Amino acid sequence: MSEPTFPDPSVPATPPKKKTGKVLLIVGIIVVVLCLGGLGVGWLLLNKAVDVAYAEGKCVDSMSTSATATTTVVPNAVECSDPKAVGKILKVADGKGAADAEAVCGNVPGVSSFTVLLIKGGDTKLLCLGAK
Repeated sequence: MSEPTFPDPSVPATPPKKKTGKVLLIVGIIVVVLCLGGLGVGWLLLNKAVDVAYAEGKCVDSMSTSATATTTVVPNAVECSDPKAVGKILKVADGKGAADAEAVCGNVPGVSSFTVLLIKGGDTKLLCLGAK
């Protein structure tokens, strides 16, 4: 019978391969996906907040005195019971601009002016305004 052989103690054993590179890559990908998802949700919520704030029946704190000119000051949405409220949103048209105001607001009873909101991302919102 032959004697068992043992590795030479003067030669260091080969260390096992580390898997930290793969783990860090997977964690990095997960973090990036979560961040992008968070940005997407934030963008959607921001647009939804504008839709809720500037809805039909809500009031604004300023409005143009002319039915043919848009306001240069963006009106803030306020509760109609607020003393700052000077006008009411009678109709909202998404994706419409000043050129569409006559066609959109012309048949709405009580309209005295309009304004166009420029939303982040290039969208527009036409507000047909009337007396509070």
